[in-house]
Amino acid sequence: MNDKQTKKAMVDAINVMIRHADKGPSGFWVEDHEGCGNPAVFPEFEEGLKRGRLVQKEHYFCPWNTAIMYGDGHGNINTGCYHSCSIDKARYLSAQELKEILVRFKTRMENRDYDCVDHLSPLLTKAESRHIEDRILAEQHECERCERQKRQDRLKKAAALIAKYPDEESLLAINYGEDTCVDEEDGLVFFNPDSRKDVVGAEKMSYDEYLDVQLASLGHAYRSGFANGIFNYLLEFKGQIEKVNPKHICFKRIFISGMYTDGTMFDDKEDHVWMDKSGFEECAVGDSVSFCAEVYRYVKTGNGKLIDYGLRNPTGIQKIEAYELPSDDELIMQEVKQLICETCFLSERCNRNYCMMDPKQKHLLEQEMFHAIKAQTDKETQK
Repeated sequence: MNDKQTKKAMVDAINVMIRHADKGPSGFWVEDHEGCGNPAVFPEFEEGLKRGRLVQKEHYFCPWNTAIMYGDGHGNINTGCYHSCSIDKARYLSAQELKEILVRFKTRMENRDYDCVDHLSPLLTKAESRHIEDRILAEQHECERCERQKRQDRLKKAAALIAKYPDEESLLAINYGEDTCVDEEDGLVFFNPDSRKDVVGAEKMSYDEYLDVQLASLGHAYRSGFANGIFNYLLEFKGQIEKVNPKHICFKRIFISGMYTDGTMFDDKEDHVWMDKSGFEECAVGDSVSFCAEVYRYVKTGNGKLIDYGLRNPTGIQKIEAYELPSDDELIMQEVKQLICETCFLSERCNRNYCMMDPKQKHLLEQEMFHAIKAQTDKETQK
């Protein structure tokens, strides 16, 4: 399509936008369930938003390009609208303002004002620009007012818990009753009221009782290796059976192979893990097995009610040859190497296949970090 045809298609599209200005601004494309196209203006964009397909309309320039809306010194007309887009600000314009701006843009197109873009005068008037900023500010103030009100409501509802856990006032003021999970330094807290249905032993608790158990659990030892599976992927478990009774088996140690959401692999371990015997009926003391399983949370009651993590519903159970599980020191060193790699000043130039760091410097850093982490781990174990 040549420039003349593109401009003709553009003018036709602008006319549609003008007729439907009451439905908000629209851009010219959608893809992968996102984009600036407004299906209320151009129904064909609905297909792209629902199915993740690329749907685009031919256009010469977009009126919502930052450089066009605000003129010289704003945005970049040459980078394309994806990198220089202000349609989010155009959404603060009234239907009448949108109509007037689109008519103005169409006139400039027809007058060939955009044939040369070395100099761009603003499409918006000063009053229109000011209206947008005033409405954005008013919206922010309203959001802040609503959030302050919600915070007060949360504080009021969580008063009994705050009295019991005064150090957690800020945590409760922000999250009480919300659909969120907070990863505290000493444990996880799930605030979604419905999440207690998934915790064995908490199904009949009130919401405050459920939070009480979680807050009481903070700072206590828990199976962090399994908890890692809440937000990441635990791909495989391996372990040697230490004990067997009529209903349960106990693993001396379970070795965990996992993957973070960014694709990085990791290993971990948990000691003395009890599981339901279902699925392991053919296994005996001393057998080594590999399997997959579901991580779940439960309320343990041995020393007060506390939240912990376990494994259930094993699948793919296979007996494997006896092997030496990684030692605690080996797992710590693995963590050290991963930390060094993630924080290395050469990471942007590294291909992850060959380490560019000086070998002697890297070895000294590994030893220093290893001893620091091991000392902290031994200290926590002795508590």
